[in-house]
Amino acid sequence: MSYADFYSSFLQHPLLLWLAAIVGLAIALSRPRVSRDVRRFAVALSVLSILDAWLSANHVLGIGPLSGPIATLLPLAFVLIGDFRFFLFVELAQPDGTLFITNTNVFKAVLWTLLVPASAQLLTSMSGSDNPRVLFLIYEALFVMLLMAFSLYYVPTRTKAERWVRRVTGFVLLYYGLWAAADAIILATRADTGFLLRVVPNVFYYGGLAPLIVWTAPQADPV
Repeated sequence: MSYADFYSSFLQHPLLLWLAAIVGLAIALSRPRVSRDVRRFAVALSVLSILDAWLSANHVLGIGPLSGPIATLLPLAFVLIGDFRFFLFVELAQPDGTLFITNTNVFKAVLWTLLVPASAQLLTSMSGSDNPRVLFLIYEALFVMLLMAFSLYYVPTRTKAERWVRRVTGFVLLYYGLWAAADAIILATRADTGFLLRVVPNVFYYGGLAPLIVWTAPQADPV
């Protein structure tokens, strides 16, 4: 089996990604002193990852291959939700290790979420390419650039829990950078190893964010 075959197989997506999400949740729940809202947020992220890995697979277990508009819209929705969860955390994080939600925070997270996909779609249209991986690479490169600017200019002045947010932002930057590197390798060289590299950020994305948010949170009163 080639790396590309493994990448598109049931073993990688959803089985490996389900495993990553479940292990990540177990690690998140193992921290004894964390606020109740952070713990609930971690559970929600893990459930979302499990649903994402299930419904965005090439062959959806119990349903089969998706077809029609839903085959495009559902994976896109999960991509946007996956980015939204990070931006929502950024806007909610408090210095005391809690998360505080307001309508304004949610609205700001939505705006951040829409910035990259809108820009990526425009640049892809301008490129004239119909290769989906070109769109992937443009999206990932734009997200990396956004996060670098975000970390430099937004996190220090507009967030209330700078150290906590900066650690999580660095982790998101890591998996987006690995995705971009993998897709650049695939497009430039068609090397099969690009798909092997892509598995790493997949595992981080599906299983790493929840425990990282929990274990980098400022210590809170026991729940």
